[in-house]
Amino acid sequence: MNGSVDGAWPVPFRFGGRLCLDFVNTVNSRSRPATRDYLPDWAALAGWCRQTALFEADVMARLEKTGLHDGEGATAAHREAVAFREALYGLFKALIDNEAVPGVSLSALNESLRAARDRQVLADAGRRFDWRWDASRLDLAAPVHAVALSAGAMLSQDDLGRLKECPGPDGCGWLFFDETRNGSRRWCSMDHCGGAAKARRYAARHAG
Repeated sequence: MNGSVDGAWPVPFRFGGRLCLDFVNTVNSRSRPATRDYLPDWAALAGWCRQTALFEADVMARLEKTGLHDGEGATAAHREAVAFREALYGLFKALIDNEAVPGVSLSALNESLRAARDRQVLADAGRRFDWRWDASRLDLAAPVHAVALSAGAMLSQDDLGRLKECPGPDGCGWLFFDETRNGSRRWCSMDHCGGAAKARRYAARHAG
């Protein structure tokens, strides 16, 4: 899913094209001083999980109940999720800028990938097999584990030349995966940043 979403959800826009990019884009904005963190606490993180349909409803209900009754655990899980988000941002930004990937970021991703796989089982889906969550093993770190799997899939399977950043100073700095046929996408969204930048350039040319 891409584009605007129901305003009742934690994040009003999803332009990344990959779950891991939408997770990184839960800060507004990246190219200017952050004006808002859409995931200020565990409750918002859980809301984002529901927004993205990350887990089955019964799993989410259990995780939310756990977070409600284990305040310290929820706070710690939220803190770790934010740290993981910034590690992913550093990794992806380095790829976009053709710089060396920070070793600490890759290590954080690998650690989360190992934990994620440890919470999955290979299930018979009828003439093929799928990795599925072992719901009984999911805990408050589950959002990070799901995002890690998305990041691992993108990094190992996608054309990373299509990983881009909405350019500053006009753009928001959000990251996105360009799926246009000719790879010409420049902005996170024409409605969100591209159109506004175009209008500002037009106004500047015609000033006075």
